Amino acid sequence: MSSDLATTIRSLADGAAVDSDALRTALEGDADAADALVHLGRSLATLRQRGAELRAVMSSTRDLLSVTDPDLMLQRIVDRAHELMEVDVAYLSVYEPVQDELYVRAETGTISPRFLGMVVPAGVGLASVAVHTQHPQWVEDYSTLTSVPHDPTIDAIMREEQLRSLLGAPLVVNGMVLGVLFAASRVPHAFRPDEVALLSAFAGHAALALHQAQLLRDATEATAEAASRQRDVEWAAGLHDALTRLVVDGYGAEAIVDALAEALGRQVTLAGDEDLPADPVVRRAATDAAQSGRSVVVAHPRIELVAAVLGAGTRSSTFLVAGGERMLTQIERRTVERAALMAALVRLRRDALDDAEERVRGELATELLEGPTNRASGIRRAATRNYAIHDPWVTIVLPCAAGDRTRLVARLRSHTDWLVATSPHGVTVLAPLGEQPAQSSPVAVARVVQEICADAAPFALATGSTTLDAAAAEAPNSWHVAALARGLGISSGVLDAVSLSPYALLFGGDGAALANFVGSMLSPVLRWDQTHGSVLVDTLAALFDERWSLAATARTLHIHLNTLKQRIHRMQLLLGDELNQPEARFRLELAVRVERARRAAEQTLHID
Repeated sequence: MSSDLATTIRSLADGAAVDSDALRTALEGDADAADALVHLGRSLATLRQRGAELRAVMSSTRDLLSVTDPDLMLQRIVDRAHELMEVDVAYLSVYEPVQDELYVRAETGTISPRFLGMVVPAGVGLASVAVHTQHPQWVEDYSTLTSVPHDPTIDAIMREEQLRSLLGAPLVVNGMVLGVLFAASRVPHAFRPDEVALLSAFAGHAALALHQAQLLRDATEATAEAASRQRDVEWAAGLHDALTRLVVDGYGAEAIVDALAEALGRQVTLAGDEDLPADPVVRRAATDAAQSGRSVVVAHPRIELVAAVLGAGTRSSTFLVAGGERMLTQIERRTVERAALMAALVRLRRDALDDAEERVRGELATELLEGPTNRASGIRRAATRNYAIHDPWVTIVLPCAAGDRTRLVARLRSHTDWLVATSPHGVTVLAPLGEQPAQSSPVAVARVVQEICADAAPFALATGSTTLDAAAAEAPNSWHVAALARGLGISSGVLDAVSLSPYALLFGGDGAALANFVGSMLSPVLRWDQTHGSVLVDTLAALFDERWSLAATARTLHIHLNTLKQRIHRMQLLLGDELNQPEARFRLELAVRVERARRAAEQTLHID
């Protein structure tokens, strides 16, 4: 073999191009041998190119396998395809089988801002064909493609990109299409079989890597979700234990609300029906929660969840859980429901205790007011219940109709320091004298009581006593004074019994009879004062106070002695011998003092 022929063969083996005429010369004119060697050289070059492409595909696959984030992998696949195919643009459309649509999720080389995120509707373009055939699809010039349906928006974007030739290879794993990988050029190009095979091979490897990344992400998310659920379960169990301890230790519903709010990291409010927001959405959700016994999510700017706190057969209040940076989980919602149930149990227990306490206090008040025989045991019971039996107390009587007494007793017993019982003519209250200025006198305490009952008991009479025993013993006399006051025309406001108690036993406590007596003794003088604007009754009172000393009386009234004598002369004309006879003067003095006490009482009521 000549040296020229050997050199030519080595060049063929190395993949170098060889002139066929030169090869025939080296083979001494053997054309068939020359053509065979040329064909062999081209085959070797093709194999070398295939080998290089395969190494590039494997290298790209190894690169992809190092990526665990599916979103990042989409971009890496596009970048590698762009390098392998040496095209202007590469992009990847992810397939959504439910909608039968494709969404461009990664691209490289594009210029249109609308390209990324482009949606390919079902049955449109080469991408849909590639999905449904699971085979690569290509076109030399997209603008002349008529074999598949077009979409105006997609066509406009393709014109913005100036794309002409397209080659799409589906990403398929176990018969499941993940998407379509495209290589595109801005000039018409007839894709060769080796180019189609190269992109298809890379798409197959990329599909496996992408599927693996998606499985890894799903597994990671499932693990994280399981861990989060476990944390939620542990959180719920811990909160349940804390709430249980609150219930066992006797705390109220407010403590449960505070513990729940702290655990959720958001505001929780316990609202009664009257406290619910006026928003009909919230009110409807509260009703639904009460009927179903489950929490209800609401569309409200400040409230996310409501849960009913059920009472004895009806909804008494509602948990309002404020919104936060995230929605409550299912476990958190169930925990809110359990907390609402605990709050309901606490309230039922409290209501039962309150009812029992009210019954005991009612029995105690009745025992104290029944008379001296039972009062001693009542005082002992009051002492065991920590009532300050040796401190000052106030006896308050509230005359009212029989039909109103039970309702007023229920109102007044909400004040746990008061002992309340019905009486033949109304309601009797024994209340400790308070240290606050607003309750530091018998009248002040009675005013608080009367304001609570003003609709049914407009008049109250107060009597101060040094101990609870004395206050209970004072009740009968207080009712005598109240009857006296009402007989004298005092029917509203609050009155201190001191102003009328000295006269309570006169006429058997019959205020109307006493009023008639006063009228029979003083009516001429009262009419004169009313008609002439004089003060003859006050003058009589001053004369009796000063034991009928004219000089002392004149000084007390700050008038001249002659003026006083003129008034006495007028009264003698009006009353006749009543001013001169000792017995008549006594009765007259009694009438004057009762009238003055009545006026003082009316003045006190007016001032109050």
